[in-house]
Amino acid sequence: MVLKESAEAVSTIADTMRSVPLAIALLVVNCAFLAFAAYVLGEVSANASERNKSQTELIALLATKCMPIEKGG
Repeated sequence: MVLKESAEAVSTIADTMRSVPLAIALLVVNCAFLAFAAYVLGEVSANASERNKSQTELIALLATKCMPIEKGG
């Protein structure tokens, strides 16, 4: 019963979308924009992560090089 109602709902939605091609185009453009935005945010996140790692390594290197040398005794 639920499967039949689901199929009818999908059929009704498909019929409605066929009668409004502009809505389909808008839906496709919006999905493409969201996919592009997700890709760009992923690249920005990866870049920021790499930059933070490099900065942490540089700070650690500077901290070890700037430590005073202790004389034995």
